[in-house]
Amino acid sequence: MKIVPYILISCLALVGAGSCTKDFDSINTDPTRGAEIAPGQQLTAAAYYLSGGRETGYPIMYYFLPRSQYVSGAWGMRFGGKYIRNDFYGERMWEIFYGRSLKQLIDMIERSKNDPDLVNYIAAGRILKAYIFSLLTDAYGDVPYSQAGIAYYGKIYTPKYDLQQEIYKDLFKELTEATAQFDAGKQALLNDIVFNGNVDRWKKLANSLRLRLGMRLSKIDANMAAREVKAAVDAGVMASADDNFKIIHENFGFPDLRGNGLSQAFHEESSFLYTIGTNTFVQYLKYHSDPRLSRFFINRDPAGEDITALTGYMSVQSGLYWWDNWGDFTAPGGRVIPHANKFCVINRPFVQLQASFLHMGYAEVQFLLAEAAARGWAGTNPQQFYHNGIRAAMKQLEMYPGMDPVPQPQVDAFVTAHPLTGLPADTVLKHINMQKWVALFPNGYESFANQRRTGYPVLEEIEDVGTESETNKVPFLRLFYPGTEAFNNTANYQEALQRMGGKNDWLKPVWWDKR
Repeated sequence: MKIVPYILISCLALVGAGSCTKDFDSINTDPTRGAEIAPGQQLTAAAYYLSGGRETGYPIMYYFLPRSQYVSGAWGMRFGGKYIRNDFYGERMWEIFYGRSLKQLIDMIERSKNDPDLVNYIAAGRILKAYIFSLLTDAYGDVPYSQAGIAYYGKIYTPKYDLQQEIYKDLFKELTEATAQFDAGKQALLNDIVFNGNVDRWKKLANSLRLRLGMRLSKIDANMAAREVKAAVDAGVMASADDNFKIIHENFGFPDLRGNGLSQAFHEESSFLYTIGTNTFVQYLKYHSDPRLSRFFINRDPAGEDITALTGYMSVQSGLYWWDNWGDFTAPGGRVIPHANKFCVINRPFVQLQASFLHMGYAEVQFLLAEAAARGWAGTNPQQFYHNGIRAAMKQLEMYPGMDPVPQPQVDAFVTAHPLTGLPADTVLKHINMQKWVALFPNGYESFANQRRTGYPVLEEIEDVGTESETNKVPFLRLFYPGTEAFNNTANYQEALQRMGGKNDWLKPVWWDKR
């Protein structure tokens, strides 16, 4: 844990149970109260809310991971795997990020703006705020942005929905200005659970996020994309895994925010026991003889014995529950494996409560640089970046507790067997983004966004045994706006719907998702 006061951690740990929230609520409704709250504590709270606590894990586990066709099987994965609406899971990002993380950051920035000595908190807060807004707009489309979170300070209680293209323009501005705003002569960042006060890493995060968001525009506005990508690279992006943007968690279950929220969600009703690798993911790993397959998935018999050698990583078609197409499996040699044990399920290191959550890492940045070089926007050697990305992606698995490292000879052999040189341009982009897809697991936020932008992986048609799909098996392209917006922010909500054709439509692509 990184220099976080015990009182703050204790308070965060009990938020889900309804305790210790008085100060957090009061500082956002009346700035004359709770004046003793330090900016570092608010920065820490905002960061913890991103991936701590079970509800933060719901949209990833139940929507984004099955929608990205990594996993299927568990009952709750029907929503992302079969394209079935669930308002509670779909609204968690909106409710948590607006109601908790952004509330803390916006209040911190307002409280600090007249104190020149706190400029580093403002800069870090702007970067983290830009990251959170990028998640929201990529998931929902047009969202409240310029007027969001200023109910007390600006007396605006029903914020307008800004156009996504305008949000993106301002995010680039915010990231650029925040990077330049840091001042080594001013008060250092305390209670910083992201980078432990390291300003250089905050700057690299801002530039790396600018790189990610610039690449997001590759189809909708290639000129702006190229300009932002080059500017980000020139400014300096993540240079090693030491620069990874990850939140470190501890071994605490629900409702403690110190525990990894995605892991807490997996532990609900032991869903990890039924989280099966899909054909899309497993067959891709098998085809490329990827040594990470055994790190991602495992088969165990009822006694807990590893029987993967017998079952050969049996996967399922996306959309299926673990009980569909029931039948035992007879392995070579005649051993009968019960149906419930024949599938490869997610490996335990990924569901440890103390697992860190990687929001953006060096491996992803290297794949972004590979794509930038392949497009001629920055750099000249896509293969070097691509291979760096593969190596970093294999290495980053070691951040998960109990994970067996991939031996270096296997890493080297895999890299050698996967060159880019001499391949057609479209094939190069495919390979880059397929390996990026592997590297992003289990970051459902970014895998969902990148799949929509690039089309990789190409999603296989789901199998819908019970004819439950609400889209006729067409993959959804955004999340529904929360129903509460129709009542609490009616005029702005309706205006946003009119821009989408008049209804809250999850088959309508967001602005940058050019079909």
